[in-house]
Amino acid sequence: MLAGDVDLNEWYKPDIDKKILKDLSKRSDIKGAIDISLFIFILSLSGYFSIVTWGSWLFIPAILLYGNIFYCKIISIQHETNHETYFKSRKINKFFYEITSFLGGFESVRWKWSHFHHHTYTIFTHEEVYDYENNSPRPTEPIRFLLNFLPLGPIINIQKVRHFTHFEIIKHSLGLISNVVIITVPKKEINKVINMSRIYVSLWLLIIGISLFLNSWLPIIMIILPAFYGNTILMICGMTQHAGLADNVKDHRKSTRTVILNPFFSFLYSNMEYHIEHHIFPKIPCHNLKKFHKIIKDQMPPPKRGVIDAYQSIIPAIFKQAKDKNYFIDVKIPTTN
Repeated sequence: MLAGDVDLNEWYKPDIDKKILKDLSKRSDIKGAIDISLFIFILSLSGYFSIVTWGSWLFIPAILLYGNIFYCKIISIQHETNHETYFKSRKINKFFYEITSFLGGFESVRWKWSHFHHHTYTIFTHEEVYDYENNSPRPTEPIRFLLNFLPLGPIINIQKVRHFTHFEIIKHSLGLISNVVIITVPKKEINKVINMSRIYVSLWLLIIGISLFLNSWLPIIMIILPAFYGNTILMICGMTQHAGLADNVKDHRKSTRTVILNPFFSFLYSNMEYHIEHHIFPKIPCHNLKKFHKIIKDQMPPPKRGVIDAYQSIIPAIFKQAKDKNYFIDVKIPTTN
């Protein structure tokens, strides 16, 4: 069967009681509100310290902390509201999806479709269904892979600039359509991608204008630029999802990785470290993924215990893949009786 003919129902699914699955799939406005309120509180504190330290050397660690909190959690919320699982209300999900898409530099129409494509063809490499959202394309130069973890790393890494979402938005605003849009977005929606990209660029120009009016870099630094300097935590967490694993295989246990993170990272990442579980049933809200993990853990490969444990296998795999494009980590999955 060609990759383009993949039926989503053919993907591996664990055995789980339908009632339990139904309960785990229940969304909650209250849990979403608590999570986003805590985020706003923490972000406000880190933002306050950034503002009061402006002009001193303390500004550097303060703004790096702010940027990492901002970018990691914004993208996590954007991801969950795209799935419409962060809140129970579809309208509230849509509202926060549009806001976080702009703040994170992830144009909302493009990512609505490309993310659905990512779940349908996770790490498929066939041209007609290529998974452009895969966070860990096999690099020819491992150093470029490692650069992505540094503040400003995606900019320093010239080879990857063409994939950076802000540059893609500028390209789309000019009517230049990227391959990911051609493959994943329905033709009737492509004009929406262009128009939304133009709105984003217009809002960026407005923020730049406000900065010029106030004679301060702070609005630009704190609203537009976190994606450029606050990428470290998101990259640390995000690269654990699929890096070094098998592609073109219809079993998420082989292509996706679950990592048990510390509570701070887990909060910023909205429990997406339970990534096998998320790919198997993407309609389970992030606040229930840990419960789901415990229920099906006997059917899953053992999770990695923290970032260090995960990268002890990821880093060697990246170097091996640079020499052998066919290499992948062969995950041992539990046998069924």
